[in-house]
Amino acid sequence: MKSTVFVLGLALLIFACQPAKKENQEEETQEKEVVEKSADPKLVKLWETDSIMTTCESVLFDGEGSRLFVSNINGQPLDKNGEGFISILNLDGSVQDLKWATGLNAPKGMGIFDGHLYVTDIDRVVAIDLETGEVAKEFTPEKAEFLNDITSSSTAVYISDMGLGLIHKIENGELSTIAEGVEGVNGLLSKGDHLMTLDKKGLRAYDLSKNKFSMVNDSVTGGDGLTMLNDETYIASRWQGEIYHVAGNKATLLLDTKAEESQTADIGLNAEKMIVYVPTFFKNKVVAYQLEK
Repeated sequence: MKSTVFVLGLALLIFACQPAKKENQEEETQEKEVVEKSADPKLVKLWETDSIMTTCESVLFDGEGSRLFVSNINGQPLDKNGEGFISILNLDGSVQDLKWATGLNAPKGMGIFDGHLYVTDIDRVVAIDLETGEVAKEFTPEKAEFLNDITSSSTAVYISDMGLGLIHKIENGELSTIAEGVEGVNGLLSKGDHLMTLDKKGLRAYDLSKNKFSMVNDSVTGGDGLTMLNDETYIASRWQGEIYHVAGNKATLLLDTKAEESQTADIGLNAEKMIVYVPTFFKNKVVAYQLEK
């Protein structure tokens, strides 16, 4: 009799403990989900300029000069009106020189190489002397429709033509075409012996020695600005108002300003301090965000 009572008591004890165990497991699962969700990076606004930019398309962080270059189309993206200009901002968003370089048409992507700021200008590339702000060189491809982004390595400058799906290179003062049929190519980023591209298919790596593309991330298709946080992590934008944190095949949406009709064009990045600089195009402002992880 005692043994029967003991067994029944033990069974009741086990049964009574089961719900508590299940509740504990559910709480642990919920806590884990919260931790994983909170681990996603986010952007927190630091500052924004007044509406003094004019159709600002690109921001380039110049760490050596502790400044930001901003390209201002000042019109329509394909208008040859001679009204485009380059501004220089201090890193706190204050204006150092609103019209540092003038007389351009519709300046867009920028890159620094050999003492010059290289800028796409519809169907030409101009090299502006960093000391004087004057155009020192000009390069015109045989075929050009919508020259857009620029990136530079230690030896060359690379340029995308979004209209014709071409990638050009300027090396030793000579301009050549290195890739064709790259539909929708816009953002470029030099990375060792590869050229990272944002195009219609997504984020891809172009092997410069083999002239061959490989897919990195197929989520951010039709992207605009492309920057690199570290070897495996990128910050990319879509012009319509989206910024993504891209790590491998995962793309996390950091910012969505489509509802405000505030564009996120060719972004800039201070990778060391993890600050993203956003040209808002028709909103005529530059906005800085802190990337928090």
